[in-house]
Amino acid sequence: MSGRVGDLSPQQQEALEKFKNKIKDVLQPHMDDVFLLKWLRARSFNLAKAEEMLRLNLEFRKRLNVDNLKKEYKVPEVLTKYFTGGLFCWDKEGCPVFYDPFGLLDVKGMLQSVQCSDIVKFKLLILEEIWEEFKTQSKKLGRPVEGLTLVIDLDQFGMRHMSKQAIDVDIQILKIFEANYPETLKTAMIIRAPRLFPVLYSLVRPFLSEDTKSKLYICGSDWKESLLQKIDAHYLPTYWGGTATDPDGDPKCRSKICFGGSIPKSYYSGSDETSVTGNLTTVTVQNGSCLTLEYDVLVPNCVIRWQFKSDQHDIKFGVYMRKRILKNSGQKGEELREVVPSEKHNSHKVLAEGEVLCTEAGLCEYNKLYCFFAFYFTYSRIFRPGHDVVLICWWQIPFDVKRK
Repeated sequence: MSGRVGDLSPQQQEALEKFKNKIKDVLQPHMDDVFLLKWLRARSFNLAKAEEMLRLNLEFRKRLNVDNLKKEYKVPEVLTKYFTGGLFCWDKEGCPVFYDPFGLLDVKGMLQSVQCSDIVKFKLLILEEIWEEFKTQSKKLGRPVEGLTLVIDLDQFGMRHMSKQAIDVDIQILKIFEANYPETLKTAMIIRAPRLFPVLYSLVRPFLSEDTKSKLYICGSDWKESLLQKIDAHYLPTYWGGTATDPDGDPKCRSKICFGGSIPKSYYSGSDETSVTGNLTTVTVQNGSCLTLEYDVLVPNCVIRWQFKSDQHDIKFGVYMRKRILKNSGQKGEELREVVPSEKHNSHKVLAEGEVLCTEAGLCEYNKLYCFFAFYFTYSRIFRPGHDVVLICWWQIPFDVKRK
């Protein structure tokens, strides 16, 4: 049995009912059987693992404010204009199709124009859009539509797409996808793959689930015929062998699909300091060491903001907190809890900034760690001897937050 609605074995049906009972404290109106079975299939109907996956997802969505991202996050213009890809029509089974001419992405220009965190948020919005399209198609066709057909065009893909920073962002997005959007991919068709593709695949392969790997299909020279086997010609852009065009006759259907291109340097923000909103403090973080700044949050619901740049290299940054314990209370202090996930920022190219709402009184800790260099084939953490990084930082601390 497939483990989908209408095709469940007695054991799978029983597992679904038990799953509902286990997560009844977090069940929401949109969590119907179609939704819940995604998590069960992703963990081979192992109840404990499926429950853990779903609960971690709910924590992830809360931490990154995913439900309000579309309303509250202003996507940088350079992403909407130059980041490749877009949803366009459906395959022969009514599933949405996402086309990504990834080989045309100006990776270097993009990383000099936005923070890596902006790219991650942009990709999150796309994933949310895909899940919304599932719902729309399901209502339209009167049956569950759950899978995405992905077409990745690697024409003009090269070494510029494989810088360490670019691969790090790709891996971060893959991890988010695998952990939080189960059973999204129906099939991924990779066309015009260059000789370099096996190298790329070897780098990202460890972060793909076995289920995802089984859905990858590398098309040969007859890739147009392969696409037409999955997608009707009138739904396939003329550029990829179909007959679909934009209303103005554009064979690439660029009203829906972004084809990237060289990013104008006017979007670059590596040396732009016009957005700095306070006096900057310069500190040096020794090679391989960690700079920690602690603040005591006296009252809940205050906001701490930060901006920082680094000299020459990227840097890792995260925010953690623990509840403040009164002296002589006899209570044991809790361990640090992650508030803003620790991740690398290309702050040597783009000013890094952000804010966090302190919903509880407690100790707020900023943590900045000098970046590491790694060889792709081993992922070994190799520090450059005697090389430090200079941080230029600014923090806006409310009156009810005191420096420790």
